[in-house]
Amino acid sequence: MQLLLGAALMLAANAVPTEPLTAVTTPMGSYQTMVDGEVAGSNTLWVRQLLNEAGLDADFVIYPWARAYQLARTEPNVLIYAMARLPERESQFHWIGPIANFELAVLVKTEQQAALKQQLLQGGRMSLAVPRDHAAVPLLKAMPEAGQLDLFFTATTDEAFQLLVHKRVDAVVENPALLTELLEPYQLPGDTLQLLWLLPVSGAAAYLAASKTTDPHLVERLQQAWQRLHGVSQPMPRERPE
Repeated sequence: MQLLLGAALMLAANAVPTEPLTAVTTPMGSYQTMVDGEVAGSNTLWVRQLLNEAGLDADFVIYPWARAYQLARTEPNVLIYAMARLPERESQFHWIGPIANFELAVLVKTEQQAALKQQLLQGGRMSLAVPRDHAAVPLLKAMPEAGQLDLFFTATTDEAFQLLVHKRVDAVVENPALLTELLEPYQLPGDTLQLLWLLPVSGAAAYLAASKTTDPHLVERLQQAWQRLHGVSQPMPRERPE
């Protein structure tokens, strides 16, 4: 009888929850994209492999970043990727493990770079578009030049780029390594934009995280699966976080 009870408890501990996990992300080039109606990309493959190792499953959905972030902050059993791990976010999520390293920079049009630098040195202002709840927002507000920045919040990175391309703002925030890919829809070459500042978070990791109200047993299974697959230190690809 005791053996049967122990076996039943082990099965219960490993059971998949009746309420399925939802994995949310945002469009990010070849890292997070839609292929034949399904969420795909290298980061998505990484998360699927982790779930498989943990013996779990999830429904994958792509949203604008602000919506994905809000869902992960307020709903149970929600995974979100790939997200920068910032002090402001530390207590709001369960952190499963890093996916990739990243850089963030303030980017401006090449022909305006010198004039904007001079303008800021003289105490002038600069307008900058950034997705709402983006990792760059607290970093920008902490910069010495923060008082000279007029921030325009958008739902997506694409919307921010549209404002810059159409000369509605002076700058955007993005990973400079992804410029060619991000400018391709506008038929503009990669040297259309230049780096104005590199943000201090550059070189950090983008993570898979779980909403704070996610079942602790599921969080533990995912963290243990990450350790089994990626616990040994290894180089990670560079990408764009949110």
